[in-house]
This record gives sequence, structure tokens and C-alpha cells, in this order.
Amino acid sequence: MNSIKKNGVLLIILLLSVGTAVAQSITGNVKDKTGIPLPGVNVIVDGTTKGAVTDFDGNYAISNLENGKYTLSATFIGYAKTSKTVTIDGGDLVVDFTMEEDAQSLDEIIVTGVVNPKSRLESSISVSTMGAKLIEQAAPRSAGELFRNIPGIRAESSGGEGNANFNVRGVPVSSGGSRYFQIQEDGLPLNLFGDTSFGNADNFLRIDSNIGRVEAIRGGSASTQTSNGPAGIINMISKTGSEEGGSIATTFGLDYQTSRLDFEYGTPLGNGLEYHIGGFMRTGEGPREIGYQGNKGGQFKANLTKRFESGYVRTYVKFLNDKSVMYMPMPMRLEGSNSDPTYSNLPGFDITSDASQSAYLQQSAGTSPFSGERHVNDVRNGNNPISKALGAEFSFDLGEGWKVTGKGRYSNNSGQWVAPFTAAVGTVAEIEAMLTADNDVDDPDRLDEDGNPDPYTGKAGVQSHIGEFATAGDIPSLVYSNGDREAFNPSNGLAQIIHMFDVSIEDLSNFFGDVKISKKVSDNVGITAGLFTATQNTKIGWQWSSFLSEVKGGGEARLADFDGVSRGGQFSYGTPVWGNCCQRKYNTVHNVNSPYVGIDADINDKLNFDGSVRFENVRVNGNIQGGPTSQGNFDYDGNGTIESIEETVPLIIGNAGQPINDDYNFVSYSLGLNYKLNDGAAVFGRYSSGASGRAADRNNYGTNGLADVQYDQLSQLEVGLKKRLNNGTLNLTGFMSNTDEGLSNELNRSVGNPFKALGLEAETALAFGENFNFNGSFTWTKAEIDGGANKGNTPRRQADLVYNLSPSYNFGANRAHSVALSVLGTSKSYAQDDNDLVMPAYAYFNLIGRAGLTKGLSVVLSVNNLFDTVGITEVEGNGDGAFGNDRLVRARSISGRSSTLSLQYKF
Repeated sequence: MNSIKKNGVLLIILLLSVGTAVAQSITGNVKDKTGIPLPGVNVIVDGTTKGAVTDFDGNYAISNLENGKYTLSATFIGYAKTSKTVTIDGGDLVVDFTMEEDAQSLDEIIVTGVVNPKSRLESSISVSTMGAKLIEQAAPRSAGELFRNIPGIRAESSGGEGNANFNVRGVPVSSGGSRYFQIQEDGLPLNLFGDTSFGNADNFLRIDSNIGRVEAIRGGSASTQTSNGPAGIINMISKTGSEEGGSIATTFGLDYQTSRLDFEYGTPLGNGLEYHIGGFMRTGEGPREIGYQGNKGGQFKANLTKRFESGYVRTYVKFLNDKSVMYMPMPMRLEGSNSDPTYSNLPGFDITSDASQSAYLQQSAGTSPFSGERHVNDVRNGNNPISKALGAEFSFDLGEGWKVTGKGRYSNNSGQWVAPFTAAVGTVAEIEAMLTADNDVDDPDRLDEDGNPDPYTGKAGVQSHIGEFATAGDIPSLVYSNGDREAFNPSNGLAQIIHMFDVSIEDLSNFFGDVKISKKVSDNVGITAGLFTATQNTKIGWQWSSFLSEVKGGGEARLADFDGVSRGGQFSYGTPVWGNCCQRKYNTVHNVNSPYVGIDADINDKLNFDGSVRFENVRVNGNIQGGPTSQGNFDYDGNGTIESIEETVPLIIGNAGQPINDDYNFVSYSLGLNYKLNDGAAVFGRYSSGASGRAADRNNYGTNGLADVQYDQLSQLEVGLKKRLNNGTLNLTGFMSNTDEGLSNELNRSVGNPFKALGLEAETALAFGENFNFNGSFTWTKAEIDGGANKGNTPRRQADLVYNLSPSYNFGANRAHSVALSVLGTSKSYAQDDNDLVMPAYAYFNLIGRAGLTKGLSVVLSVNNLFDTVGITEVEGNGDGAFGNDRLVRARSISGRSSTLSLQYKF
């Protein structure tokens, strides 16, 4: 009996000991604050490799947990991180989470430009985010206007919807576009190069309600996490339908002609499926008077997601076919000195509401650089990108610390880019003299038909830009090209030479792929390895031509003919004032294979290290013809007679072109430390070294097919503080950079200098009670040219200070009404690297007011540039000729006040 009792006691003890060793589990559900389940939320056990992803009903389960105390953290893009501490003591637990949207929280998870996604507080990078509400408050009409709200980025957003120039933290705008800065859509580049002439990445980007959030990093690990973006990355992240909801809005202009319809809707479908669709359609003249409907087209985007217990698969499509007006530098009055100038209107021409476009200038004729045949284009096409894209992405947790993610997208891109550029402006007599002056000069290199030196051209009479004439008296008079063809006599006495930038984008298609696998090798260390691949086609043709026009606004500028020579205001099928430079063709293919590897390590509870290295391998081949192969007679109208306008027609004939066959490689790396001071503050430091390759048309190639400059290098050092305040957040980042830009002949100009910069970024998001919010940022930069003739000067268009202040106030029942103001400003900058002519400081105000009519329905008033401010963003040269006591100049200002009214319904 005693033995039975003893054995029974031992059995009970054994069972109890086994019970205490049996692993327990935690299950639960994750919802947003409205009670809607959130699929795709990462729920992890801090300090371990254990975790789960919520299913389409928001449920999760984590098993094999022993007794003890744990901290669970739920993280999801666009939501504040939520944590709970729990204790397991012999039984399973149920732990539910309620998450709140927060696009400014330090706990928000960042996925752009990082080795592994993590919260802002834990990331050793300078990053800014904008959620749908902040994007709506900014009321941007273009990507450039949106990007101006991000600290550290200077966006020249005065040229219309696309083709903007961007620089980051003093890294220069070398020739246009964004050489060192990458624009992405859902984690992949829109274009391999940010500065392809007339094929800038932002040309293929439209801002609409499909965008769920924007992430922007400056410097940091951008050097190793993308190609050609060492200065930074902006990633436009689409809505996916994880929560049911949508909106529809119709917008029309109050003081200019525009009409637009926006729509979007997304929802879970059940069984792990969710989708989102959206887009816009629009038509209108645009915020400047041009005399015709210049903005017309739209965009459609859709994505479908299938969620699994351990990850998801998503596919998406995009179709874009949209025409928008491009505003080039235009004639202005320049008053005062170069150091303290005022840019102002000319008689009959308003620099904030007029443009060089006109109802009388709607067709451009030239010769195709690809076929050598006649080419005619409609000027109303403007910037007309056409993109048909198909993509997919996936992410899976494979267990035991393994995770694999991948993205891929093919985009079939093409289009046109047509805009009038003021090549010269002056009095009618000055412009007439410029075009009819005798250009016949001796050529010391000329040989006769026997090969002997013959420097005298042998041509008699006047050899002018508009043709050859026996005597000066034979040069025809100027008349208006339409109506009764009366004598050309503009009311303000001014005329301008228009060069029509007529560009055919035959093929800018690309494929991008990025696959990476990560392994949590311990509770504190993770390793990631990936491969980025890209193919970028660049087939672009230039066929520029020349017109003569009066300087007049309202879209009513009439053209002028040299009677009997010009045709419809066009005096040349080329650009003779510029030496007929601009019949060109580019037909190249870039192939990129870039493996990269990164490590992320928690050295202790507070200190984190991450480092990454990227091996860029690029091959480019094709051909480029950088100018006409002949300039001679061409019977353009086919009447069998060579007339004056047909005597010197630039042509590219046959298969002419410089063969390109080049390859290059470079290594980029980035090292960062992040020290968590407490749960609400962290400091970080990072050093990065990277480079950016050159687009085909931004380089010069030798007869061996090799580029003069294959890539330009950029190194950066930054230190920063991220701090949670009682009512918001504060981010401070100090930075230094050195840019080594190679010297090369680019578009008939010598370009390339070393640059250096140092500065400070500050960004804050504050909430004062439930009704008042404030977002603001400023960037101070001291940038300097560090070599060449302009050493010590400030790079052109680089302001010392740029800032953004955005207060908003919500009121009424359920805070259905709101008013928001944004102030965007810049200190003075210089027109050119010689620092001769100043572009003055300016600040402009945008106002948006919303009145809730009933649940989901509201009317929205949006006013851009409330006080009709003049803000100069670009100047050609340092001024032109005299105009009375003042001077003429060709420059570009931000557009003036424009107002829209929208009726929006959110459901």
C-alpha cells in the first residue's frame, strides 16, 4: 500500500512537472478604432523570433510559448505601434489589439530604403511620412507641389505637372530632373534615371486618391537600397483595400477652367482576398491662360491581394494617359540690380497667369530623327506620358527566422513632350535684326572640291537665319501669319523667338525586380541578402523648330511671318539661332544587376547597428546621334521647289549614330547606429557612400563607345534626434555631404563640379487638443561649389533656407468641418553658378476649407497661392536686353492664385 501511495505521489509530481513544461499559446484579434478587423498586422513577441501575421479576419496565433512574462507588439504600416505586456502561467491567453492610424508617430513602421522594416524610433535614418489626410491638406496639383512639403527637398514645381527639378540637402540640380534622387511607386523606381531629358520620373507620376501614404528618406541607406538614388528616395505607397472604404469627388475651377473626377474604393472580399481600384479623369485649360484645353486625360490603378497565414501575394496594374501643359521660362521685366532684383509683368503679359502657349500656336513641323521624313506634332499634346504597367509583390514568413519578399514590375512607357521655349526676347527691330543678320563667315577649315584650303565660303549677299538673299533689300517684311496678314506691330513693341521643344518618347519602357531573403540568426541579429535587376529602354527623338511671336498673354499671342518665307509663324524646321543643335536621337538599353547584403543587430536593449553594401553592375549599349547629319535642301511641302525655309533643314539620315557599348560598376555602402534614450527618444548617426549613373543623354561618348563619365559619387554623414513630445513629435537631423560630379559635355554644355554641403533639418507634428494640429519643417543648407571657375560660390537655385508651416483646425459635430493653411517658403538663391543674378526669397500660402454637409458628404474649397505671390524658380542666363529703364529676362515663376471647389463623398 505504501509503495502505491509513493508511486501515486511521484506520478502526480511528474504530471505537474510535465504540465509546467508544456508550451502555451497566445491568440487574439486586431481591429482599428472603428472595429474593422486589420489583416496583415505583424504581432511579434519582443526579443524573440516568434510572431504571427493576422489573417483576413484580423486573427492571429502564436504557439510554443513557455511560462513567463512577455511583451507583444502589433505593427502595421500607417498605424501607431501598440504593445502589451502579458504573463503566461500554465494556460493559453487571448490578447486583442486596437490600433490607431498615425502617419507621424515614432512607432510607425517604415518600409522604404531600409534593410528591414522597423519603427521610426528604431531606424537610424531621417524619414518623413505623409498620410492621406496630410496629402489632402497640402492640396498638391503635381508631384513637385507634394514633395515641397517634405523637409530637405527643394522642388521646382513651377513648370506644370511633371518635369520638375529636385535637389536634396544641397546635392545639386546639375542639369535638370533628379540625378541623385529616386522616385518610387510601391517600392520600385518609376524610371531608372531621374534626369532623362523630357523623360523625368515624375512625368509618369500623377497624384490622386489611390495614394495611401508617402515615405521619404534623405540620405541614409538610400545608397544601398535603390539604384541612382544616393541622396534619397520618395516612395508613393498605394492603398490596398485592407479596410473597406472609398471616395468619389468632382472638382471644378472657380477662377480658371478645369473639371476633374476622382474615385477610389477598396474592401476585403473574404477568404483572404482584398482589392483596391481608383483613378481620375480630367479636362481643362490649367491655371495659366493658354487659349486651349491643355490638361486632358486620366489614370486608372488597381491591385488585388491574397493573404495567407504566413504572408501575402499582391498584383497590380496601372494605365496612365494624361496630357498636361508645360510652362517654360517666359519673358519678364527685370527691375533693379542683379543683387536686389524685382521680376515683374510686361505690358499685356502677366508672369503668374500667362504663358508662352497660344491659341495661334498649335502645330509644329520638323523632320523625324528616326526616319528622316516629315514630322508634324500637335502642340496641345504638351507633356503626354502613356504608361501601361503590370506588377506583383509577395512576402512570406517561412518560419525559424526566415523571410522572403519580392517585387517586380514591367512598365510600357511612351509619349510626347511638346512645349514652346522663349529662346530670345526683345523689341521687334532687335529680333528682326537677329534673324536677318548676315551669318556668312569664313570657315578656316573649309576645303575646296580638290581638297585644298578654301576659307572663303564664296556665298554672296545675306546668309541669314531665315534664308539666303541677294541683298538686304530683298529680306521680306514681317506680317501677322493669320487674319489679313497686316504688318507685325505688337502693342508693347516686343517679339520673341520660340523654339518648339518637340520630343517623341518612342520607348521609355522598363522592368524592375527586387527579391530579398532575410534570416534572424539570433534574437538580436538579422541578415538580409537581395538582388535588384533592371532593364531600361531609352528611345527618344528631338525634332525642334522655330517660330516668331509677339509677347502677349491670355493665350492670344499672334505669330509673325517673314512674308513669303515663313509658314504659319514658323521660320525654320530647325533651330538656326542655336546652330540647328536639336535634331537628335537616343536609342539605348541599360541593364542592371545589383546584389546587396545587410545586417541588423541589437547590440543591447538600447543600441542598434545596421549596415549594408550594394554592388552595382551596369551595361549600356545602343546608339546616339547628337545632332543633324546634314543641313541642306529639303522639299518639305513636296511642291518640287526649294523655297527659303527649305534651304537649310537639319536632318538625321539612315542609321547614323554613335555606337554605345559601355559597362561599369561601383560599390555603395551605409553604416548606421541608433541609440534609444528611452521609450520616447533616440539619437542616430550614419555614414553613407554611393553613386548615381548617368542617363544616356546626360553624357558624352567617345568613338570607342565608352562614356566620358560613367557615374557621379556622393558621400554623406548625418546625426539626428527623434523625440516624442507630450503632444507630438520632433525630429532634428544635421548633415554633411560631398558630391564628386565628373566633367563632361552634356547637351552642348560642359557640366560637372565637386560640391559640398552642410545643414540642419527640423520637422515637427503637434496636436493641441482634439481640434488643432500643426505640422512644420525647415531645412537650412550651406552648399558650396568646391572646384572649377566658380569655386566657393553657391550652386544655382540652391536656397539657404526652405520651410513649410501647416496648421489645421477641425470643428463642428464630429469635427466634420475644417480649415487648413500651408505656407511654403524659401530664402533667396542664385540664377546661375556665377552667383551674379539673384532669385529673391518668397513664401506663398495655400488654403483649404472643408464643410461637412452630412455623413461622408462635404464640400471643399481649395485656394493655391492665396496672395498671388511671384516666386522665381528658374532664370535663363543673367538677363537679356534693355526695356526702357529696365531689362528683359526669361524666367519662370510659380503660378498665381487658382481656386477650385470640390464635392466629395467618402464611404
